[in-house]
Amino acid sequence: MSNEIKALILCNNPVSIPGIREFLFYGKVGAIAVTRRNKEMQQIIRSMIEGTDVELVIVTKKDYEYKLLSVIKGNNINVGLMMTFPFVLTEEIWKLPEKGFINFHYGLLPQCRGPQPILWHLLNNDSEAGVTLHKVDGGIDTGEIVMQERTTIAETDTYGALQAKLGSLASKPAANLLKILSFGSFVPSSPQDESKANYYEMPGVKDLTINWEEMDAKKIIRLINACNPWNKGAGTTINDWFIGITEAEVAGEASLGEEKAGTILACDKEQGLLVKTCDGKKLKITIVYLQEGFYSGYRLSAFSITPGMIFN
Repeated sequence: MSNEIKALILCNNPVSIPGIREFLFYGKVGAIAVTRRNKEMQQIIRSMIEGTDVELVIVTKKDYEYKLLSVIKGNNINVGLMMTFPFVLTEEIWKLPEKGFINFHYGLLPQCRGPQPILWHLLNNDSEAGVTLHKVDGGIDTGEIVMQERTTIAETDTYGALQAKLGSLASKPAANLLKILSFGSFVPSSPQDESKANYYEMPGVKDLTINWEEMDAKKIIRLINACNPWNKGAGTTINDWFIGITEAEVAGEASLGEEKAGTILACDKEQGLLVKTCDGKKLKITIVYLQEGFYSGYRLSAFSITPGMIFN
């Protein structure tokens, strides 16, 4: 490979680590920027670059523009790589490196634009997710696509599991991008199909709350998985008490009866915490999150939660 590649990597989440590792392995990194408030990533990156001449740049929302421009000019950076960076790059920044800036979007484009593609792939009940590498332009996730890798979303995939899967998947396009960059400044790409484009904002409380009257068991489980561990579980309330449901499974058919969806059918160690769903299933809630900590579902009985009560 040519020694001409010298990358500035912008990162803010451990999902980026496999991709970063590819570039570090071949000695193609000049600097890595991390936000000041993300102490976890600072520690991870420091351990990854120990013994190298790679510079760690700590940035804030107030100083990132100045610091990134300075490091690009001062370190002869000729390509920028965005891997879960929270700040929008100005045109002055993304046009400065000879080979431009390329974003690692941990979701499929153009159908899942926005800051939380992993979450929305799960909330939308998509069958596939993926990693899309695209050129940075003046929009959000709108630049021309360089390459894309796809993977199937399993029914059991949680947010954390899918994030880990996509992080690992990203190492392949990272390695391929290294080869392309070594050939020169031109990076082949193709425009996104705007007719298929969807942009998703950060989810609101309603998006992360179980609607017992409208969501069947499968949708509830998908929401719970999407919120684990990102939101410490899908939200629900009982007696004005907020509970996060972190893990659940279908435990058969509920017996015929007049109970409303969300009604607690059992709450003991032998049967577990069983709740009726609108499609007549028994949902066994195995793990919940309370302000007091994480508990087995049936342990809500210690907080005076009994059969007949209703989640809403």
